[in-house]
Amino acid sequence: MSGEVEKKSHRRGWIDYARGIVIIYVVYRHALTGLISAGVEIQNAIYMVQESSMPIFFIVSGVFIYSSALKRGFNTFARFKFESLMYPYFVWGAIHLISQIIFSKFSNSEKGWDYFIYMITYPRAIDQFWYLYTLFAVMLLFALINFKLFKFKVAPNLVLAAILYLLSFFVETDYFSINDILFYYSFLVFGFLIARFILPVDSNFFTGKWLIYGLPVFIILQIAWYLYYSDARLLVQLDFTGFLLFMPITILGALILFVVVYKLESNNILLFFKKIGSHSLYIYVMHLMFTAAIRVVVMKFFPSLHPIAMLWIIIAGGVFIPIMLYKVLMKLGFTWLFEPPAFLKRIILQEGKPQ
Repeated sequence: MSGEVEKKSHRRGWIDYARGIVIIYVVYRHALTGLISAGVEIQNAIYMVQESSMPIFFIVSGVFIYSSALKRGFNTFARFKFESLMYPYFVWGAIHLISQIIFSKFSNSEKGWDYFIYMITYPRAIDQFWYLYTLFAVMLLFALINFKLFKFKVAPNLVLAAILYLLSFFVETDYFSINDILFYYSFLVFGFLIARFILPVDSNFFTGKWLIYGLPVFIILQIAWYLYYSDARLLVQLDFTGFLLFMPITILGALILFVVVYKLESNNILLFFKKIGSHSLYIYVMHLMFTAAIRVVVMKFFPSLHPIAMLWIIIAGGVFIPIMLYKVLMKLGFTWLFEPPAFLKRIILQEGKPQ
């Protein structure tokens, strides 16, 4: 990839819009699952494969990985990503596990202290935190391969991404997040590949006419999906054809979402999505604790409340309480909950956090 993406770029507020929409869907999905597990009769209103939201986070990370890795070099890039991804993974994963163990009689979880070992060996057991573990592993793998072998060239990255995606269908083990790494690697690479088209200020991606061709294809794929895979909720429920269809549907959906949110950002519409998106990491690491707590309280004191009202209350709490708590914790000086304290940064980054 050439250095043209380092030149003047589009405003990137639309990225936060995209993150905001996706994180709301993630909270919705977990809030809905919690209610169903608690015996509440409520139907899913969004018929998507559960994993369909997460590729967008990997695509967005891929968009910026080239400039970030090139700016820092492999060693500093690896340390920097450990600080920003694995540190909150260990801190908030531990907080999450401790809260589940202590309040197990009030929740749907049956976890024990042995689950701390799974933080290393089986991240999927730590609920939503597998994402941070996987993102770190995928970014590290991409950087290592490209610094040592591919030199950020398009063709070899594309071939490897396709191979790993196909392998993920057959390699099902979740130990050390192997299946997730194989699967999501291709979406990170796709973000890397489209960066040259969506970041430069003279790009016509957001104003081009590719939608004239892309939108009909997306609609046709959606119809095919509805006809053959409408009952599938997990990737493991798909046959090989459905698994192959998942990739273009997800990528086209992400690109269409990017265009929509770019238009919203350009016209300053629905700004709350942008605000939510800028706090997506903090919402992600904290929301499950609050959705579970709010569900317990609502069902205990307002058992006759309509399930849809319960769902909206839980979603609102799962989105906005983490944002408010993050701000309070930062003001009180609890920055170590989100980033390593100074002495630990010196150990991890050696030369301090890159700017």
